[in-house]
Amino acid sequence: MSAGPSQVGCRVKVVDMLHSPARTRAFASWLLGERGTVASVLRDGSLALVEFDAPAWELPQKARRWPVHWDDLLVYSVEAGPVEHQDGLRVALSGEGREAVQHALQLGSRTGLCGAPVYPLPFCGLSIPFSPSSVRACPTCVRLTATAP
Repeated sequence: MSAGPSQVGCRVKVVDMLHSPARTRAFASWLLGERGTVASVLRDGSLALVEFDAPAWELPQKARRWPVHWDDLLVYSVEAGPVEHQDGLRVALSGEGREAVQHALQLGSRTGLCGAPVYPLPFCGLSIPFSPSSVRACPTCVRLTATAP
């Protein structure tokens, strides 16, 4: 099963660990049966980034968000999630540390929408979608994504 951005916000339960990434499968005994909410869709829709309901201290490595394959999840309620207008735009950074600025990056490019030289922000080999509501988002990129069709 492959899901899209419309699945963000839906409620899920982990029922299996056959298809999920190896790092997630390593903690299968702790994650099986856990319930949570889909926070994001990763790897072109094949994985859900699930934010579990349990407090962080009860979860492995105190991480509340884990990438889980859709085939390992039981989706039991679908709620309207945020609309992603900037499909295909990914997060890229300029600057370092606390001074880093998030830019919108088109796939295959090395410059942000605003023209600034940037570097992509990989997360476990995945790319994270650009969010114009981020505190550190480049104002020019936000403006350009708002006017994009």
